[in-house]
Amino acid sequence: MKEFAHRIETDNLRFKHAKGMRDIIGKEIHPYHEIFFFIGGEAEFTSEEGTKRLTPYTTVVIPKDTFHSFHVQSAEADYHRCVLNFEEIAGLSTLIDRKMQGIFLTKDEKVTALFLELQQLDSLPIAEDEKRILLGALFAQLLVALDPDAKEATFDVSAHPVTHQTLAYINENQAGDLSVKALASHLHLSESYLSHLFKRDLHIPLHKYVLKKRLALANQKIKSGTPALRAAEECGFSDYSGFY
Repeated sequence: MKEFAHRIETDNLRFKHAKGMRDIIGKEIHPYHEIFFFIGGEAEFTSEEGTKRLTPYTTVVIPKDTFHSFHVQSAEADYHRCVLNFEEIAGLSTLIDRKMQGIFLTKDEKVTALFLELQQLDSLPIAEDEKRILLGALFAQLLVALDPDAKEATFDVSAHPVTHQTLAYINENQAGDLSVKALASHLHLSESYLSHLFKRDLHIPLHKYVLKKRLALANQKIKSGTPALRAAEECGFSDYSGFY
């Protein structure tokens, strides 16, 4: 089967069914929720907890502003998946808040059946507005079907305790000195060893992770009404022009 990317979008909900053709790379933290459905190929999912090899019909639930990444081991053309991206949706806010509290993976049969229906939307012989209506209806059913308590057991490879300690310190000291040198000193480790462990576990350089976390937090603050200059200061950006 050739590569393809089919999309259906409403004002606040985006659905993509694609094989190959990756167009979102390097966005490990983003300001919208994501529900990812893996169909085929060879890929791994990484979060702050560890790494999980994906098997067909695995659903990955990823709340907004949460670090994660997907790594494709097979040919890009074989990477087959569905993705739902969304933020606030009128009438579903309470349900979204309840279901999107943390990352989890599941192979729930009801969720799988709904994603298989979503895959068929683009080929239905109906008008585009009708496809969008069906997208909204299936999405609501999907949210109801998601059960965080039915998640898969554990990650195949857990992050090293040092990585967990580093993440905890970063989360508690967003406005402080989070340079690799400062973090290594706090943990009584060499900079090279800390950098090696962190990148091995999360597949991202430590300094880049810190920058993405700070930008995500600053974005949250600005959206909630905090002036940009104050948000920059509270998130550890001493150079406002660089932050802007």
